[in-house]
Amino acid sequence: MSQNNPLIGQIAALVIDLLAKQDYPEGCNAHIFPDGKFRSDDGRPARDTEGQVQDWRMDAEIAADLIAALEQSGKPILYDYEHNSLFGDSVAAGWITKLVYVAGRGLFAHVEWVDDAAEAIAKKKYRYSSPCFYYDASGRVTELISVALTNNPALGDLGAVALVRRAALSALPVGALAQHFLTAAGRIPGNPAGDPEMTPEQIAALTSERDTLKTSLASLTAERDKANADLAALRKKVDDDKAAAEAKEKADLLAAATSGDKPKMTPAQAEAVKEMPLAALKNLIGTLGTVALTNLQSDRPDQGGVNGLTADEVAACSRMNVTPEEYLAAKKR
Repeated sequence: MSQNNPLIGQIAALVIDLLAKQDYPEGCNAHIFPDGKFRSDDGRPARDTEGQVQDWRMDAEIAADLIAALEQSGKPILYDYEHNSLFGDSVAAGWITKLVYVAGRGLFAHVEWVDDAAEAIAKKKYRYSSPCFYYDASGRVTELISVALTNNPALGDLGAVALVRRAALSALPVGALAQHFLTAAGRIPGNPAGDPEMTPEQIAALTSERDTLKTSLASLTAERDKANADLAALRKKVDDDKAAAEAKEKADLLAAATSGDKPKMTPAQAEAVKEMPLAALKNLIGTLGTVALTNLQSDRPDQGGVNGLTADEVAACSRMNVTPEEYLAAKKR
């Protein structure tokens, strides 16, 4: 047998009828594997190993290794639903805390069922138990991965619902392992009942289409982000341009108000009101008269002022949103 054959090293799943009447060993409540050689009615494992592995095998030595592995790990083995833990959903139906081998009958387990799983079994919502395991080129069971409650047996009393090639399994991503498992079991994502007409080529085409959509989504996301950044930059430019235009218009208004033959305010007053909003500044300048020449020539330009108001009073008019005339009228009362 070629050592390079990728079929050496497999992962399989079987089913055992939970409702079948049997005498469990003391402390056990589940049957995991039969004893001796066993195979599926549809020809596995021989069918999937090109005839290299004719049967799976369980015996005292194999069972001893599995029991020792459980004890040494110090961790219970997961009992899940429909092998969903292989695809990322690790909701527990129960936990295997003990394995017991009985010659001529196989490997049994003590399972600590969670409440809803125990109820589902009692109400016959789940009928079969399906161990998922590794086996080697001789068909020897080498590792018990998990066990599942299932209603999808491929055989009568004991059979394979799924068989996944382990070839370089350590290098396979979890998603790839799940896809192989689903394909072997006849379960296509989005179609839990399985589609017997779905071919490997169709699965490959769907996978390629999915990857293309992922690439398109990434490209669209990048375009969206760039568009958002461009829009933010454009909005900032518009705001900056608006602020610059308003600042220039205010500067021009104040320059005009403080210059010429008939200025309306002194430079000190212009300084006091330059932070006013543009509309308020326009309104204020529109209500002002002409500054007396003596005020412009005064050493104290903040005294006398526009319409008899000081620069501080003009600024106060702005804050109170009143005209200089209204301010003066109130001041004279």
